[in-house]
Amino acid sequence: MNCQEALEQLYAYLDEDCTAEVKARIRDHIEECGDCFGHYEFERTFLLFVEAQCKAKAAPANLRKRIFEQILLEREPGV
Repeated sequence: MNCQEALEQLYAYLDEDCTAEVKARIRDHIEECGDCFGHYEFERTFLLFVEAQCKAKAAPANLRKRIFEQILLEREPGV
């Protein structure tokens, strides 16, 4: 797997929305590639921050709604 492939599938990996084979290939690539590992760490940290803020209801209701709507749209097949 190359960097472009790994980064294109990074959100699926973070959401655990990929096959075990793809997950292993991305994990292997991230472990060996410092650039991709940096992207992974940033995105993982960002998602954890957003999740924590939404759970704490620290984010305004309209922002939480827009984030959840976007997440649902991205999970729909063909979008």
